[in-house]
Amino acid sequence: FTSREEEVEYARANGIPVAATAKNPYSIDENLWGTAIECGVLEDPTVEPPADAYQRTVAPEDAPDSPEHVSLEFVEGLPVALNGKVMDPVDLVTRLNAIAGSHGVGRLDMVENRRVGIKSRETYEAPGALALMMAHADLEGLTLERDLQREKIAMAHRYAELVYDGLWFSPLKEAYDAFIDSSQRYVSGE
Repeated sequence: FTSREEEVEYARANGIPVAATAKNPYSIDENLWGTAIECGVLEDPTVEPPADAYQRTVAPEDAPDSPEHVSLEFVEGLPVALNGKVMDPVDLVTRLNAIAGSHGVGRLDMVENRRVGIKSRETYEAPGALALMMAHADLEGLTLERDLQREKIAMAHRYAELVYDGLWFSPLKEAYDAFIDSSQRYVSGE
């Protein structure tokens, strides 16, 4: 393509939805875990993300003044219940996204070092994922032996790189998965 207009025309001709407009120029990717937002004014790291860039979180200043207490239950490292109600994982994350997002939790703003050698500013919303990660880390602090916890923390960055690079079935990720499975045997509780 030689222009943005050609890209949009191609997408529309082939039934590919394009939500970006001149008024709302963001590139937005969404899934259960969160929303990734880039482009437009977000390309300038000195500019605060505008309110209209966010999809699933309220601004902290617009969040309720009263806290909402949430309990999460884990069995062998996996979340199984929210506020005492056993739920399947999709429902649990969906509900937690709504609760945490309504309280202004889950906004991330960063400049990434992409695999292809460029830097790209991304704004993320991951309210449920962030709440789960924090609760899980707290429970690991209570249940993991010191050296095991330190080693798990040390390997987390490399594990994330393997996932980001699409190396789901690599021998190294399989070995890490075995380590993680073993480390989670006693990570149960609320």
